[in-house]
Amino acid sequence: MPVAIIGLGIMGSAYATHLIAAGETVCGTDPSDAARARLADLGGTPQDAPGDWLSACDLVILALASPAVLRQVAGTLAERLRPDQVVMDTGTFALADKEAARDILAAAGIEMLDCTVSGTGAQAAVGDLVMMASGPEKAMALARPYMAHFTRKVIDAGPFGGGSRLKYVANHIVAIHNTAAAEALNYGVAMGLDKQVVYDLLSTGAGQSRMLDLRMPLMIQGDYDPPTASLKMFEKDLSVIGDDIARLGVPVPLFDVCVEMYRKASATLPESHDTAAVYEIYRSESGTPR
Repeated sequence: MPVAIIGLGIMGSAYATHLIAAGETVCGTDPSDAARARLADLGGTPQDAPGDWLSACDLVILALASPAVLRQVAGTLAERLRPDQVVMDTGTFALADKEAARDILAAAGIEMLDCTVSGTGAQAAVGDLVMMASGPEKAMALARPYMAHFTRKVIDAGPFGGGSRLKYVANHIVAIHNTAAAEALNYGVAMGLDKQVVYDLLSTGAGQSRMLDLRMPLMIQGDYDPPTASLKMFEKDLSVIGDDIARLGVPVPLFDVCVEMYRKASATLPESHDTAAVYEIYRSESGTPR
C-alpha cells in the first residue's frame, strides 16, 4: 500500500527519498509547487491537496510547519481516512496541540502517533535520525517498518505524548551544545588561534559533541544557507520547550542564557539562516574577526 506524506519540506522530502529508495510507493502533497515537483523527480506521486487519494494509504506521515496547520490537516484527514488507517505526526509542537489533533482523528476512529525526530535536515538527508515514537501499540506495529527506512534508531517512548516530551529534552541539549560550540570558537579566535585548528581539537577532544561536528564548520565558513535547521524553526521549538519548562517550574539557567543568544540572532539575522549563525552574535559583540 502507498505511504502518504503531507508536508514536503526539508524533513518530509527526506522521508520520501528514503521510503522510495526502499521500494515503497509514496504519494504526497505540499502547498509549494517546487516541493511537489521534487517528489515527482524522486519517483513519488505528487498531489495538489489532501483528497480521496489518501484512503488508499495505510500510513499518513505528517511533517507540518505549525500547530494551526496540524489542526486543519487533522480535520481534513478525519473526513477522508478509513478507521483502520494510521496517522504519524513528526513535528515539534506543544503537546496540547498534538492531543487536540489526536482527538479530532480519534472521533473518526483513526489512530494518531506522536513520533518526533532528533536530527537536522542534513542528517535526515542521509537517514541519520533518531525517532521518539509514542502511541497505541497496534498503530506502532503498522508504522515501525516504514520508520526503519528513514531513521537510524527508533526509541519506544511509550504512550502518546512521550515522543514530544523526549524531543523537548533533545532540543534543550541541542540548544546548549550549539551555543557552547559558538562560544568556544569565538574564544579561540579572540586568542588568535586558527579556526580550523580549534575545530580539529574540539572535534576530537573531550569537549566533542554531535552539534559541534555538525555546526562548527558552518560557523568557520560563515555560510548559513541553506539551513540544516533555520533560526525561524528553532525559535518556535525553543518557545515550545520554554513553555513546558515554565509549566514544570524547573531551573534551567544554561537554557535561559542560550535562548537569549538565539533571540538576538533571530532579531538581527535572516530567519532563514542556520542556527549555527548564533556564532555571529558572539563575533559581533566581541569584535573578533571573520
